[in-house]
Amino acid sequence: MANQVDGPKKKDSLPRSASRRPKSRRRRGLNEWQDLITEQLDEAAAKGAFENLPGKGQPLRLNRNPNEPDDMRMANKLLKDNDLTPTWIGDRKALLSEIELLRTEMERRWELTRAGAEAAGNEREAFARSWRRSISDWETQIEELNKRIVNLNISLPIWRMELRRLRLDEELKRIGATKGDGESPW
Repeated sequence: MANQVDGPKKKDSLPRSASRRPKSRRRRGLNEWQDLITEQLDEAAAKGAFENLPGKGQPLRLNRNPNEPDDMRMANKLLKDNDLTPTWIGDRKALLSEIELLRTEMERRWELTRAGAEAAGNEREAFARSWRRSISDWETQIEELNKRIVNLNISLPIWRMELRRLRLDEELKRIGATKGDGESPW
């Protein structure tokens, strides 16, 4: 009963597991970690682990892009070092190539339709119908591309990289063609 009156037991009287953590599990302070890391680096240097590193004796390449935000520098360097690009760059390139494919197809189709209509004589109306079907298909393709252009433009970090939305009239004008509604396209 005297133990209860005397107060709590001293720390030394508790079992070892209850009194303190084992040394391997105790928390280390920042200085202890720095000392440990420095010690390991010194040991590795003494063993010659840093003697044959690529680029030894060469100046560091610290090419700094003045247009790059500070918070993106590390991420962009990691991407560049691993031959990767931000998704918006890949998406923009893919979209530009699809636009170029559409323009090439429109130009090719216009040349074929015009040449065929000139050679056909009486069959010109069939070529005009085919041309109007192509126009309808391109309107649908341009609508889809424009949706993707808007989504891409929203994700771009640089407004100067934005793509202009496509307009069918402008694309036809680019190749010297008309829609052909109500009139002959040639």
